[in-house]
Amino acid sequence: MQSLQRRHMKRLPALAKGDQIGVAAPASPFDPDRFFSGVEVLKAMGFQVVLQDDVFSRNGYLAGTDAQRLSLLHGLFADPAIKAIWCARGGYGAMRLLPHLDTTAIAMNPKPLIGSSDITSLLNFICAECGIVGFHAPMITTLSDADEKTLSSLKSALTGDRPLVFEAGFPETIVSGCATGPVAGGNLSTLSHLTGTPFFPDFSGAIVLLEDVGEKPYRIDRMLTQLLFSGGLDRAAGICLGSFQNCGEDDHVISVIKDRLSGLPIPVAAGFSFGHGMPNLTLPLGIEARLDAAQGTLSYLESALGCPDEERIFEEPGNRRNR
Repeated sequence: MQSLQRRHMKRLPALAKGDQIGVAAPASPFDPDRFFSGVEVLKAMGFQVVLQDDVFSRNGYLAGTDAQRLSLLHGLFADPAIKAIWCARGGYGAMRLLPHLDTTAIAMNPKPLIGSSDITSLLNFICAECGIVGFHAPMITTLSDADEKTLSSLKSALTGDRPLVFEAGFPETIVSGCATGPVAGGNLSTLSHLTGTPFFPDFSGAIVLLEDVGEKPYRIDRMLTQLLFSGGLDRAAGICLGSFQNCGEDDHVISVIKDRLSGLPIPVAAGFSFGHGMPNLTLPLGIEARLDAAQGTLSYLESALGCPDEERIFEEPGNRRNR
């Protein structure tokens, strides 16, 4: 996979009221009630939501066959009326599509892909191979439960044209220092499962996001150890850790992270609100940001969409820094 350091990212316009959002289901099937509640949230934000029949397909633990899920995703990228693609749910299955993605066709019809969790594999692959900014953001099924800060962050990231700045709600400096690089990464479990494959992201010079849900501390240890032993983090510029929801006591999780990552010669900061918890802030992937581990800030150096402008600040609950 290409390094984001050497990748020119296509500049796409910010989303606007009335834009059509296409819905993909590249992973697991979803609960209809939660899904349609999330669709209503998108409509309330001013978007038109385009639903195709295949989004409701089921094939065991997958949202349709590989061919169905791939065809839906390709079709949404090819449709010029669709301005962004939002994933219905994570779960499992997105990585099965990676060898079959038509990166040439996708690059010729660029539009943002929005999602997280299992969608991490698609976000990083399309970002690196097609030069399209992705958004590590809530899935449609989680929007109905989203708090005000989550929705505000989401709307600003997609419709604004200003570089974003995020402050850790509960800052924890693992390794002090500052680093600048394109933002990549996402769900720890998904990344660990890509280790040893041609589809593991090239994190050279990147600020790597890591988060997870429902994984016991020993499993977090094992996955971080796997990334370390495989060399997956060797060339990273910094590591920014989000929420580890339902992974055990926070102190225990932080102690595991410190044990595994404190020996790295790069800045490592924890306590940011992205991932599976609330608030779940929207972080662009593929563009440059500056991580200050001591201050607990991730500051983008350019806007994800539209034209750069002055900073917009999202202060997270529990922030102990005075501005």
